[in-house]
Amino acid sequence: MDAANYISTLDSLDLLAQEPSSADFAVIDLAVDDSFLRFLYEADQHGSVQWWSLLENTRWQASWKQGPILLALNGDTRFHRKLKERLSFVPLGVLIDSPESSTCVFNWAQGWLLALAKSDERLFRFYDPRSFRPLLAAFTGRAKPIVNAGVTIYWHSGSEWQAYQSPDKAGKTELPEQPSLVQSELSALPPYRLADRAMAYEQVYRDYLPESGDRRVWVLEQLQRASKLGFESASLQERWLRLCIRIGSDLVGTSDFQKVMKAPEMTPADRMNAMERILEGTDATA
Repeated sequence: MDAANYISTLDSLDLLAQEPSSADFAVIDLAVDDSFLRFLYEADQHGSVQWWSLLENTRWQASWKQGPILLALNGDTRFHRKLKERLSFVPLGVLIDSPESSTCVFNWAQGWLLALAKSDERLFRFYDPRSFRPLLAAFTGRAKPIVNAGVTIYWHSGSEWQAYQSPDKAGKTELPEQPSLVQSELSALPPYRLADRAMAYEQVYRDYLPESGDRRVWVLEQLQRASKLGFESASLQERWLRLCIRIGSDLVGTSDFQKVMKAPEMTPADRMNAMERILEGTDATA
């Protein structure tokens, strides 16, 4: 699939750009914030919030303090407001508006957490807010959707609140079943994550990008090129993008950059540092 199709698929998702006014549940990753439980006890002054480790009854149970938990907010609007504020700054997890019981939501969340295998050998961190939109795109059209009917998931992308509301299938009689994933679905996730970051970078650098065509597609093409050249981390890919913006042409086509890329003893970080130094020297003598 080319860059334009990845962007188009993300665009086609029926998402809501709205802040959650209320929520029944939340899935929070304690590994992201080891102070969250202290925040929970201090913010839940009425003792109304309940929580359970999603690693319960798995071989990971002993490490629950570094794993995800499910919170039932039980109508505590003050705690909801404080939690929402925290989620706006730290990628802790997602908020859930659901008519289902806490047992049903727990089974759903733990089911997806363990969806990578029939056993509990691998964990699927579906609740990462930085990857939830790519996850929806990768799973578009699957027979068993990731979000149950009538449920709304809210997450903060790093720049804004987004939400996905699953269609409410009136009178549904489906019995819950253990979710499962296939390799083709997992393989689709990284390209969509890259496309999602390209859309975010377009907002950051839009004043410096080419004016013709879809600038998001151009940004994604640069990130894809960076990945193929061995720059796998998000930070190195963004630095590559900035180089492309500054030079205004294909970096790979220049002799200086080709020499750097062919040096076998250099790590990707070394190559990036060298290319930035070359460009800085060019700017200084211009």
